[in-house]
Amino acid sequence: MPKGGRRCGSRSDSRRSTSGNPTLSVQCPLGMVVPVADLTDYQDSPSQGGASPPVGADCKKKHEKNIISRLCTGSGMAKSDPFLIRAQITMSHTGQAAVQTEIDLGSYTNLGSSKPEILRIHKLDFMVTDSTQDYPTVNQNATAALSWQLCTSGNSGALVSPVDDSFVAGAAITMRNNDGNGARQPSEAIEQNVMPQDYVGGYPVAVPSLFLTGFVDEDFAEDVTVTILLQCSTESLSKANAVALAISQQ
Repeated sequence: MPKGGRRCGSRSDSRRSTSGNPTLSVQCPLGMVVPVADLTDYQDSPSQGGASPPVGADCKKKHEKNIISRLCTGSGMAKSDPFLIRAQITMSHTGQAAVQTEIDLGSYTNLGSSKPEILRIHKLDFMVTDSTQDYPTVNQNATAALSWQLCTSGNSGALVSPVDDSFVAGAAITMRNNDGNGARQPSEAIEQNVMPQDYVGGYPVAVPSLFLTGFVDEDFAEDVTVTILLQCSTESLSKANAVALAISQQ
């Protein structure tokens, strides 16, 4: 290397590309080895036709920008444009068992073809309403509770803990009516949830169906509906994310 030239260092794996320049790769949380762009800007010296190589803090920032960009976008895998999948369940407030509906993913996941594809859930939004799309009413001076979850298995129609391998997302909510003069819409609420957007890179799914399950207690004064909207894309199944899915035991 010429005396005046420098190459930018990294702790990531370094390999030679076909052009002779080193390439960097990092391993993402799902086990994917993500290539970072060839260091084509880092020529030995400006006299060879390249830009002056970044050094020190500038060099580190350039690497971090490349790495973050690749990890966030999943670059390197064929992806579809994002689309929405919608699902809904209505739960009885009269003490019945949990309600479940199956979401068919046959149009999105295809592991049996020569070019297998999986679904990636990037974001989940949900609403809790009554039959008129308003807040559900709660009995007078009562606290009503509801839970719903999205899983890769039906789990015999039951709710499961988030530590279960089939758990994808879910929420537990309590709604309080402080009025002692009759059923009213809640004036207070507490919610805890786990969503696909909480995971790095979203949530990959390779199963043919997802299952939306929910339950409400008798302190609601009417039936309750949970509606979910999943923002998704499909992508080619690689060996790396196949291993990640197997480890998740979906």
